[in-house]
Amino acid sequence: MALVSTRHTWVAAVVLAAIFAAIYVPALGHGFVKDDFRWIAEGDVHSPDDIHRIFTTNVGFYRPLVTSSFAIDRAAWGLDPRGYALTNLLLLAADAALLFLLATRLALPVPAAVFAVAVWTLNFHGINMALLWISGRTALLLILFALGATLAVLRGHLPAAGLFTLAAMLCKEEAVMLPALLTAVAMFRPRRIGLAAAFARCWPLWVAAGLYVLLREQSGAFGVSNAPGYYHLTVDPRAVLNNVAQYLDRGATVAAAATIAVWMAARHPGPFTRDERDVIGFGALWFASMYAITVFLPVRSSLYAVAPSIGSALVAAAFAARAWRAAPSRFARACTALVAIAALLVPVYRSRNHGLVEPADLASQSLATIRDAVRRDPTVRDIAVIDDASPRTPVTLDSAFGALFPDAVHLFVGPDVRGTLATEVPHDAHAQLPLVFVLRGGRLVQRDVLRAQPSV
Repeated sequence: MALVSTRHTWVAAVVLAAIFAAIYVPALGHGFVKDDFRWIAEGDVHSPDDIHRIFTTNVGFYRPLVTSSFAIDRAAWGLDPRGYALTNLLLLAADAALLFLLATRLALPVPAAVFAVAVWTLNFHGINMALLWISGRTALLLILFALGATLAVLRGHLPAAGLFTLAAMLCKEEAVMLPALLTAVAMFRPRRIGLAAAFARCWPLWVAAGLYVLLREQSGAFGVSNAPGYYHLTVDPRAVLNNVAQYLDRGATVAAAATIAVWMAARHPGPFTRDERDVIGFGALWFASMYAITVFLPVRSSLYAVAPSIGSALVAAAFAARAWRAAPSRFARACTALVAIAALLVPVYRSRNHGLVEPADLASQSLATIRDAVRRDPTVRDIAVIDDASPRTPVTLDSAFGALFPDAVHLFVGPDVRGTLATEVPHDAHAQLPLVFVLRGGRLVQRDVLRAQPSV
């Protein structure tokens, strides 16, 4: 029976992987969007001084390991977005593997561990952004090192846990919660100890936090007091409660629905084991910790749900473990039904990718059009692109480039070519604009040559 159950579990895992591939592989590597251009520019590394610059320069956020990942991609792939997309896919696969290892390390059976991975990877919210938007790898790198730190703590490899914790902090700000989270974990695993003993055991994590603060301070990156307005923490009760409701939905709805399905199938699953209760507590604590900062931000993003949903997936896995122990055959039938539902929802998942794929397609087409025109006239130094501000336009140049159109031009057209994105033809008395492009019918096309006349 155990052999059959294990075989069926791995068959289900393969089917789930095929469903995931059907959802996301066709959408990978279409192009770069917005923040991608800044990361790529910052990741232009040619010497040790450039590496030093990555770790010491103020670029707003302090995420030098993210910049380093872009530097590696640029060295390997140049400006081919497919290579960068492959990196994101490999990061997500590594995160899924570590989540599986963590679930089994927490004494959950293999079927429950696979259940956790499925719940996390098939969440409607955030996974598509983390995977398809190249800059979404910030969340994937955070999870990679946070899960590595958690596994290191559980195995007693505390220096490694400290290094992983520091690495997570150098990828995304939410990781500052890891020392407190993992100190709480150490109080219960592998045996129950007091807070003082747990703190003494986890000192490398707190040293990592101190080192991170020092590195961030010397870089000049913004903090709580001088962050842009949209990153100022808010304690407005209405805003915070709205965020709580939104993020509960984005981070836990899929996990809750899957849990209810297998729990109802088991009918009378009975009490949880101590290990299962510990996993539920740990998952809930992870969920709350990874939202502890973003829930107070006025700006809201589904990308913020990717790391917290690891916690809801673990809680779901603990319920799945109890249901599996109580009624293995009923659990298997419920999971088969859930897999079938996921397969039927593939078109829905893919439709949700359009908002990420279409801006990438437009950015790639626009840059190719501009690059070809400049190659025909190498003397060009100034270009302008005119966006379509009509509300009926589904994808605009602003959604593809945002404020980073000049950076995109420097990267893909030439470092000495200046690009301007506007909603009307600009008139600059000090520069000529021999190339003007407009967005028409969802594509960038070149207009008749316009030359700005200098004032007399």
